Amino acid sequence: MRFVLLFLGVAAALGQDAPPVKVHLYYETLCPYSIEFVIGQLYPTWTLLKDIMEVEMFPFGNANYEADGEGWSFRCQHGDDECRGNMIHACAKDHLKDINLEMDFMNCLLSADYPPNAGAKCAGEVGADWKPIEECVSSLEGQNLLHDVAVQQEQLKPQLYFVPWIIVNDVFSEDQVGECQTNLLSVVCDRYTGKKPESCNRHLMKNTLSKIGVSKL
Repeated sequence: MRFVLLFLGVAAALGQDAPPVKVHLYYETLCPYSIEFVIGQLYPTWTLLKDIMEVEMFPFGNANYEADGEGWSFRCQHGDDECRGNMIHACAKDHLKDINLEMDFMNCLLSADYPPNAGAKCAGEVGADWKPIEECVSSLEGQNLLHDVAVQQEQLKPQLYFVPWIIVNDVFSEDQVGECQTNLLSVVCDRYTGKKPESCNRHLMKNTLSKIGVSKL
């Protein structure tokens, strides 16, 4: 019993007193609304609250696939280049195996003038090896990985009918998507049931002062 109490005390001290807030994003790499959400809300919030967040991104959206020999062919809402961009992320996700590196890479990719052509540049900027990702994109491996994302998306209830499709703690609603697109930091802080990190406290104080007419801390 003493060991259990000690363990719980250590866990609390490490900030592990509540489960992380899960944010799952289904999106397209050339969708302007998806891009805006990632670089304007998801990545900035992640940089502040990664200790209390669990993020996973699924690059498919309003695309279709069909069997093509041993692999798969894809049709994407914004054309073949978007399929390539989606596959770059599917391959990067599998090869990087580090959510911090993946988030840095995807923020760079989606901040670029043309994401489907920015893979090598962004890999270099974040210190990732581009060669295995590039080889994946040009192979059956990449097709299978993107098909896996499509199959995962097909399990959604309700079925996806727009992007970005944002799910928080396994719950979807259109109102919540709007909240996430406006202020994801507030959504994550509100949903977290443990002790709020300092970034949440600063955000709460800023909002409170704003409501009473004080513009700055």
